[in-house]
Amino acid sequence: MDDKRLDRIEKKLDDTNEHLSSIDVTLAAQHVSLKEHIKRSDMLEAKLAPVEKHVAMVSGALKLIGFMAAIIAIIEGAKVILK
Repeated sequence: MDDKRLDRIEKKLDDTNEHLSSIDVTLAAQHVSLKEHIKRSDMLEAKLAPVEKHVAMVSGALKLIGFMAAIIAIIEGAKVILK
């Protein structure tokens, strides 16, 4: 191979190495950003845990009220039919 061709190959390799270095820097910065995002997400999940518990309790209470209303309606219907 002649020197020009070797120089071109060497330049391409150098360009590729520079590009990979740039990718490594970007990846490191994104890793830091991801760690911060995970930390914030964990904090928000911990903050929402009591809200989720409250919603479950209210939902259960409404189901109980609905069940009791259905039983009362059945009893009242049976009273009307038996009279």
